[in-house]
Amino acid sequence: MKNELLIQCEHLVVDSEEGGKAEHQLNLQARAGDIISIIGPDQDGKINWIKTIGGIIQAKSGQLFLAGKEITQFEKDDWVRVRTQFAFMHALTTILSAANAVQNLMLPALYHKIAEASEVRARAEKLLKDIDAGNHLEQLPAHLKKEQRYKIAVARALMLEPKALLLSSPFTALELSSVSQFKQFLLNHVRENNLLLILATHDIKFALKYSDQIIYISEQQMLQFDKNHRIQDCDDPEVRDYLTI
Repeated sequence: MKNELLIQCEHLVVDSEEGGKAEHQLNLQARAGDIISIIGPDQDGKINWIKTIGGIIQAKSGQLFLAGKEITQFEKDDWVRVRTQFAFMHALTTILSAANAVQNLMLPALYHKIAEASEVRARAEKLLKDIDAGNHLEQLPAHLKKEQRYKIAVARALMLEPKALLLSSPFTALELSSVSQFKQFLLNHVRENNLLLILATHDIKFALKYSDQIIYISEQQMLQFDKNHRIQDCDDPEVRDYLTI
């Protein structure tokens, strides 16, 4: 559903033991088709904020709604559904070492009965070629580059047709020559599949150019901007210094 409200945070506070400042409160509405970037200096809890927003780790306080339901009301079936619909990835996410690229994508899709095996295989091969035309589909992960393994992991998550993809430092695992192609793949997937994309990133240019919302987090403060030009017009000295790095 276009513009479907997928994630809603009300006065959400991250657990400081997980990383991040406990006094920061997040109010957020994230909808299908949105791109939301979380930016800020190193070591200021961005990865733990994105995990909290996605329901991976528990917040210290506040409310989190995923697909319209407050997570404290979730039953077991709700969590199973959410873990396929809200996919979280970090730069070191692993894949099955004894399975090749196609098998890595097929196994979860077959387990969740997404489609018949022949259709699942065809979709897996197409997705792998779309994300990286140079993927060696039949080779085991030990024979692949780090960036190829990461792309396979992202493709595996997308095989389950999630409503939201949450990425932590998605471009750090990539070689410089392939970053542009991977960014375009993500942008195309957001547009074609009405996907919500939330990413914690240091790629300021990407955040400024493509984000519908930007969340700036540092040890001192959390600031939210609903259009990227507003952060560019921000006169906060800390933000100005960060944007000129």
